Amino acid sequence: RAMDAHRGDALVQENGCGAIWCLAFLDENAAPLAQQHGADAAVLRAMDAHQQSADVQAQACWAMCNLAAGNDENSAALMRQGAGAKVVRAMDAHRQSALVQELGCGAIHALAFLAANTAPLAQQHGADAAVLDAMDAHQQSADVQAQACWAMCNL
Repeated sequence: RAMDAHRGDALVQENGCGAIWCLAFLDENAAPLAQQHGADAAVLRAMDAHQQSADVQAQACWAMCNLAAGNDENSAALMRQGAGAKVVRAMDAHRQSALVQELGCGAIHALAFLAANTAPLAQQHGADAAVLDAMDAHQQSADVQAQACWAMCNL
């Protein structure tokens, strides 16, 4: 509700995405959060409304990791709602942010775990190129490199 009531407030959106990440950390919470409470849609709306905020984009990618990880239904629903394009857009817009790159790679890894998402992520959204760009831009960041390697495993 807070995210809906304060769509224009970047801090509320950032913290809302962070709360969704925390709540979805437990696998049994991920499905109800997305399927009954619309957390997936709230995260994607936050990404659309605050494209210039690296903090919102990072937290949204992080939330997406836990919503999609190990939950094929959530992962498919996120992709139907444009998650692949939004993650790549965030990574393109915030190339200098190691955190956006790291968590964007994490989101791609989680989304690509569902085999049906792999081809659209790479062929339609350029997720493979975004991951490679992240690796090139942040060669000194072990966190970016690790998440990028995991993403490439699934792509």
